[in-house]
Amino acid sequence: MYVLLLLLLIFVPILAYRVACRRHPRHVFFITGVAFGAIVAPFTLGLYVLYFASPFTAVIGIIGLPLALIHGSPGFTVAVYLGLIPKGEVVSGLIAHAIMEAFNAATWAFCYGLLGYVIDYFRNRKRRRSC
Repeated sequence: MYVLLLLLLIFVPILAYRVACRRHPRHVFFITGVAFGAIVAPFTLGLYVLYFASPFTAVIGIIGLPLALIHGSPGFTVAVYLGLIPKGEVVSGLIAHAIMEAFNAATWAFCYGLLGYVIDYFRNRKRRRSC
């Protein structure tokens, strides 16, 4: 059940894209990038969990493993550096995971939002208004 909720997070950036196309067409990729960055860490973890679900979803799970490793590490590193998670211990408990995922969301929302901003900058220079 929880895996399905993690995978349903992908609808957040899809919905943000649809709303941005209608209300803010000059900032579509910036808004979508921020929304995608905010959910990418738990979503890739959900992809990785599919490896254990069935043999048919194992291929998707294998793709999700390196993505989860890449998108999960910044939040852990920042939380350990700030002393919010003890160094050398496995992250356990809801509060520790929430802290780590909050830092992941902030980090990746900034990165993907910046990428979207650059795309919007060059896209708006050409003065195209379609999505």
